[in-house]
Amino acid sequence: MNIDLALMTGIDIPFPQAGITLHQPTIKEIAFLGEETFFSGCEILNFSKDILEEKDKVSLENKSDFDILIAILRERNAVMQKNRNCVKLVLELILPGYEAEFNEFSIDLKKEDEVHSLTNDNFVQFKQILNSISAYKKGGEQDYNPSGKMAKEIADKFKKRKLKLAEEKPPQKLDIFARYSSIMATGLSLDIHQVINWTPYQLFDQYERLMLKIAYDTNIKAKLAGAKDLKEAEDWMKDIHS
Repeated sequence: MNIDLALMTGIDIPFPQAGITLHQPTIKEIAFLGEETFFSGCEILNFSKDILEEKDKVSLENKSDFDILIAILRERNAVMQKNRNCVKLVLELILPGYEAEFNEFSIDLKKEDEVHSLTNDNFVQFKQILNSISAYKKGGEQDYNPSGKMAKEIADKFKKRKLKLAEEKPPQKLDIFARYSSIMATGLSLDIHQVINWTPYQLFDQYERLMLKIAYDTNIKAKLAGAKDLKEAEDWMKDIHS
């Protein structure tokens, strides 16, 4: 399903695989959670065995990413409670009115008498939409602080993602959305309150487009001023989402 137009307009996105509709949160709505909580929740939901070395995948070859995610989320200790809360808050932000519950084989989403589930069958598609509406890949991946037997074993192997035990390293301060909102408000001469009502997708789309336009205009001005041997500027109207 092509959701480019839905992402650009900021509308809610149907997810028929689970019978739910995903809300695209605005920067202002994300602020209620805080960037650290938001990106931490996205990081955990994006768990993937792909970052492991081949030798480390052997013991997990019969487990899907979703299987391992569920096992991690169901660990019972203080550290995992914080991580579990981050995931829960992200899910409930993009699914207003639903309560997330982590079961043995599914993440159940409950609202009154309704129950919808994220499972092995639909989780990959769910993550694709989540990453688009959250701009998680653009916003930066944060350190994930696991604990518990299974989570710790996995974390020890996740050197590429810098997955650490909670006591090793305090979380870094995040101000990604705040900084980019300020840049766009200033760059486009907008009231900051307009920008914080954009979604992450819209914010980064506008930022990338503005940077291309500035580079293009600067290149043209330099040529008109007589500059030689300049590299051609990228077309600022090109497709930036392919």
